[in-house]
Amino acid sequence: MNKYSALLVSLLVSGATFADGFEGELSYMVGYGKSTSNLSTENSTKTGELNSAGTSHSGTQQGPFGQLRYNFGEQQVFVGMSRDDIVQGVFAMELGYSRLLTDDHAISFSYLPTIANGKVWQDPYLVNKARKETDISGNAYRITFENVQDAGLKVDLAYYDQKLEREFSGSSYAVDQTLLRRGGKGYNIEVSNGIPLSHDILLQPSFGYRQFEADGKAMAYGRYSAALTAMYIDGNHLFSLHGGLFKADYKAVNPMFKRKREDKGYEATFAYEYQGFMGWDNLGFNALASYSRSDSNITFYDENDYMVGVGVSYFF
Repeated sequence: MNKYSALLVSLLVSGATFADGFEGELSYMVGYGKSTSNLSTENSTKTGELNSAGTSHSGTQQGPFGQLRYNFGEQQVFVGMSRDDIVQGVFAMELGYSRLLTDDHAISFSYLPTIANGKVWQDPYLVNKARKETDISGNAYRITFENVQDAGLKVDLAYYDQKLEREFSGSSYAVDQTLLRRGGKGYNIEVSNGIPLSHDILLQPSFGYRQFEADGKAMAYGRYSAALTAMYIDGNHLFSLHGGLFKADYKAVNPMFKRKREDKGYEATFAYEYQGFMGWDNLGFNALASYSRSDSNITFYDENDYMVGVGVSYFF
């Protein structure tokens, strides 16, 4: 297995101390995406009936991402975006510390400051009038255990919070607005197991549960998920395919639609990497495609997204 199979072996404990010094990768990707959602801030005016599907928006996306790591003995500090997360279609900045406890066990602590940062609508339910944006911010704290009980299990635990600068959900209607508050805190648990089928094929099934205690009871939910990631290496070619399902049940009746919200959906991400691009050993070509869909018993919350992109990576 060549040195560029890090994406595969990173899902397993290496069984050795980290090589001292700096290492990492830097990537730049250009892509195209399309999204259909009533909650997207691309379209300020929701027209027609409130409980109807959102409009679609598309556009190009580009930007750098990567991760820098510094190793010293059996310890490592890192900053950037985890390659394990990117394979699953998750792009989140992370700052953390990892330590090999024994040759077969590791533990990591990390902080994700941008997991919820962005823009949302002050009142997403406003119809036939321009909606106004507000800031949403939050933090996440993550602990990861690898090779638990010598069974190859990876346990990922996270606590997170989010708050809105201005929360006016339902302000244009005669409803209890306190039920619609979107700020709150929650936790996420995911258990996965890397199963090598051969020296170049790995399967990783995972199961997760997320609990979000929103300030508004109609926004609080529990979410179950299951996923499977498959990776294959052929020389300098690396292929990965990730697919997942989820179901979310909300805890109280939404006063805007007179029913409890129930969501279910799926996602798929395909990633390809070629090492030795243009004859440079440390240069890679990347391609990524992803699709996700969420169907709700309340049509207003239906969403779907897809994205395709290509880029280059430099490893050091």
